[in-house]
Amino acid sequence: MAIIEIDGRAYGISLIELKRSASVLDGENAGRVLSGRMVRDIIGTYYNYDAKFGTSQLSPGDYDALYETLTAPVDSHTITVPYGQGTKTFEAYVSNASDVLKRMSGAEKLWGELTIKFTAMEPERRP
Repeated sequence: MAIIEIDGRAYGISLIELKRSASVLDGENAGRVLSGRMVRDIIGTYYNYDAKFGTSQLSPGDYDALYETLTAPVDSHTITVPYGQGTKTFEAYVSNASDVLKRMSGAEKLWGELTIKFTAMEPERRP
């Protein structure tokens, strides 16, 4: 099993760190009432991931293709990531991407420490 799939393609990259977060978001009818009690208008729970990849296994061309895929000006990607004891597949957009130029040798550049923030397009769980 691949650690992560993007748009149905498994990439031969190692995972340095994967941070999962959950946000339970409210709609416009949430707020405090006169008694001070909070009234919720829960839309649902969104799962988001921050991933840091080791990319030394990729050729420079494959790395460039992965970077171009992740930074494409598209609405979203379908990703499959670890979740609990299994995996979860959902639509997410890339809100941030960063990497580091590790080495230059002639015309070849070695990039690494690719960090991506995946933000869910819609809630995974609804009330």
